[in-house]
Amino acid sequence: MKKILIVAAHSDDPIIGAGGTIREFSKLHHEVCALSVCGDRIDGYSEAMRLLGAQAEHLDFSYGQIEEERFSEELEKLMKAFDPDVVFTHWQSEILYDHEVVSKHTIKLARKFEKQIYLFEIPASSLDFQFDVAVDVSDSYEFKKRAIELMKNAFEKEVFEKEIMPSIVFPAGFRGIQVGCAYAEVFKHLGSRFPLSPYRNKLIDLKRL
Repeated sequence: MKKILIVAAHSDDPIIGAGGTIREFSKLHHEVCALSVCGDRIDGYSEAMRLLGAQAEHLDFSYGQIEEERFSEELEKLMKAFDPDVVFTHWQSEILYDHEVVSKHTIKLARKFEKQIYLFEIPASSLDFQFDVAVDVSDSYEFKKRAIELMKNAFEKEVFEKEIMPSIVFPAGFRGIQVGCAYAEVFKHLGSRFPLSPYRNKLIDLKRL
């Protein structure tokens, strides 16, 4: 069993970026912890994570007001306590301040503790996203939709209907077309530490060609 830590700025981000993958991990009996750095707008968050098979955690920062030094200290405490094998977080180039701050400090600490790192996309805010890893979430797609629907009261109606829900419904199908399945979530892998290799996930097994 592996421990998986998802570090996201806001409560909807783990579902948008990796909701199907979270459930796929939980089906394999891995332990998943999903952290929302901002503690506002979390109505339904615990229920959504429970549906996907993850433990929900949140800090007490507010939207657009993440204090970098304190966030880094609190995240380091969580990483030491949970001791994940794999860390997922935001893409490095983001429109939203919160996303970039969370990505920067999460990557820094994950490097410090020599963890595997994967970056997820948020369609409404990730700039020039590039992926090299895809997860087939066809069996978990409906759970991903149900999870975000549990959180609809946490957001303004227009934001939920025009920004959040389309980010759930459309990208998974598009990414699925790109990689050859019904629905997929995609990630950027930031290299392997054990063994030390920047492009380990690009190693092709010729028997699978």
